[in-house]
Amino acid sequence: METYISLLRGINVSGQKKILMADLKALYETLKFKGVVTYIQSGNVIFKTDKKESNQNLAKKIEQSIFKKYNFNVPLIVRSTSEIENIISNNPFLKDSNIDIDKLHVTFPLKHRKKKN
Repeated sequence: METYISLLRGINVSGQKKILMADLKALYETLKFKGVVTYIQSGNVIFKTDKKESNQNLAKKIEQSIFKKYNFNVPLIVRSTSEIENIISNNPFLKDSNIDIDKLHVTFPLKHRKKKN
């Protein structure tokens, strides 16, 4: 069973696109994901699935379910924990002893998908 992290973009910001984390967790569980854990009101979710699907397919499935339930689009990024571990371990800035590791961060570009009309 693979563990994934999904990062929802633009929810719960200034009262816009509000989704309670308990409701988001329940939505993920309806998609048959296991071990679903949310992080504060951020929209970051850790979940497991035994189905072999691409990150893009998982993201699309979650986005469609959110749209169906809330009637708004929420772009999101999905990465496996092994991908996250690889990103962290290959961070070239960790070799610099003068770097404050508490100041390092990672960003992921959001691939734009065509919206259906």
